[in-house]
Amino acid sequence: MLTDIFQKLIFVIVGVLFIASAATILFRLKNVNRAERTQIFKTAEYFNAWIILVCFITTLVYGIFNHFELKKSVHAIVSLNYSEASQALNSNGTRYNMAEIISDEVVQKAIEKGALKDVTVKQLKNCLAVYPCVQGGVGDESQYHISTEFAVEYHASGDTAHLDSDNVINLITSAYKEYYIEKYTDNFKLDAEEPDFSQMEYMDIVSYFDKETQSILNYLYGMAEKNPSFITENGSTFNSIAGKVHQFKETQINQNLKSLILQNGIVRDRNEYVDRLSYQNKNIDFDRQKNDASYRLCNEAIDMYSEEMTRVVLVPTWDQAGKYYMGRTKVGVDELSVMATKFSNYVASNEKEMMDNNLILNKISSNNSDAQFSSFADSLIESIYESIKGFEKEAITAGREYSRHRMNQCIAVTIYGVSLMSELKTLVLFAGFTYIALVLYRISKKFPKKA
Repeated sequence: MLTDIFQKLIFVIVGVLFIASAATILFRLKNVNRAERTQIFKTAEYFNAWIILVCFITTLVYGIFNHFELKKSVHAIVSLNYSEASQALNSNGTRYNMAEIISDEVVQKAIEKGALKDVTVKQLKNCLAVYPCVQGGVGDESQYHISTEFAVEYHASGDTAHLDSDNVINLITSAYKEYYIEKYTDNFKLDAEEPDFSQMEYMDIVSYFDKETQSILNYLYGMAEKNPSFITENGSTFNSIAGKVHQFKETQINQNLKSLILQNGIVRDRNEYVDRLSYQNKNIDFDRQKNDASYRLCNEAIDMYSEEMTRVVLVPTWDQAGKYYMGRTKVGVDELSVMATKFSNYVASNEKEMMDNNLILNKISSNNSDAQFSSFADSLIESIYESIKGFEKEAITAGREYSRHRMNQCIAVTIYGVSLMSELKTLVLFAGFTYIALVLYRISKKFPKKA
């Protein structure tokens, strides 16, 4: 704040000196004749040592204050290099909004990221501005333009004067990249809250764990398909993490936990669970009967076709190149065969589901579970849940590393301060202005007040 005051004060003093000297000469010109006037300007000391010294000192002081003042302002160019940017879209197809670069969330993240002290989101946001580098018009189609480059400016105020400007703009752009990755690129998260396992049947917990691990695997396989060679900071790939999750699922969930529950008939409420499985089997059997009836109906319809009708049927056809050929066409048997296969698969799936339920019913009906086995199962469940959360965190971290790597190529940031040449140019202009003001002041002293 003080540097701004002193900088402007020095400039005002030199400006007042220049205006006062020029006005004095202008008003006193009538007090001398033309010959005297010419003599004054000819004999003026344009290269006086005192003038040069005062000019040098003034310019030096002004340059120091100007340097500190310029350090308070900096700007960056955020360039969007992905294909959707030219359509004013984010990478996920949603509408792009440049105001998010300096949004409250981004500014808050920057403050936390840089541990900035004694500054609020509102104070820092008031020092920021964002605008497109190239703006189009709406007059006609030739003026249409969607900018993919945006300028972010930071000008320190009294509340933020204690902060380093370069550090602030770096934090803002870095926080924006993280914000963009979290909001618009691939993201993955399981259920945030831990379910109350004490209120769930043990086999339902097994199904829950299967679903959670499969969700992690689906995410990892999808990321691996995008970039199978990407390596995280820990030296892992998406496929290697997926391999660990798959092995964990097969050994800890399907073998250890599931086998422990089935072999020992561990159940929380035996009667209620038996009734539920029995009811499920009735519904599944009803579906199985419908699918089996549809399967048999398709086969009966196929048998109605005569042998001659089921042979290959060729019809005259023209291809895309305009050439004539005999093409095979489908007959009703083809459609019926596909439908029969589909219903047959449904029947097999229904029967398998009923067999699984019957296996559980037999195990829990024939065994009286010991409290010790239940306690051991509860401990194993907690351990498996913590491991799944660990895999989830590892998958999210790997995905964000990949997104950050990809977005570093898609979102480029270039930071610009005031160049040394620009600063020197300002000093040269100020020095010339000061020197002229001082020379005019000395010349004005030679003009008499009255004729």
